[in-house]
Amino acid sequence: MTAVTIYALFGDDLRYICLPIEVDNAWYAMTSTAIFLFLFEIILAFYAKFEYRFSFFFFLDLVSSVTMLFDVGWFKNSISSGGSGVQSA
Repeated sequence: MTAVTIYALFGDDLRYICLPIEVDNAWYAMTSTAIFLFLFEIILAFYAKFEYRFSFFFFLDLVSSVTMLFDVGWFKNSISSGGSGVQSA
C-alpha cells in the first residue's frame, strides 16, 4: 500500500509532466484501481479496528479516497458534461 500511496500523491502530476495523452486511459484505470484498493483497506480497517470506526482517520481516509475520483478523466468528464457522455474540449 506504500507504493499505491506514493502513486496517489505524485502519479497524476507525473502523468501531466512526462507522459503523452495516449496513455491517459491506462493511467485512469490505474488510478481507479488505487481508489478501490484504498476503499477496500478502509472497509477492512472499519471491521477489524473498533477504534477506527467513525474516527477522524476514518473520515480522513474516506475523503482522500473520494477526492481521487477527480483525477480520473472519465469521471471528471462525465460530471463536467452533465452526465451526457460528451467530452468537453
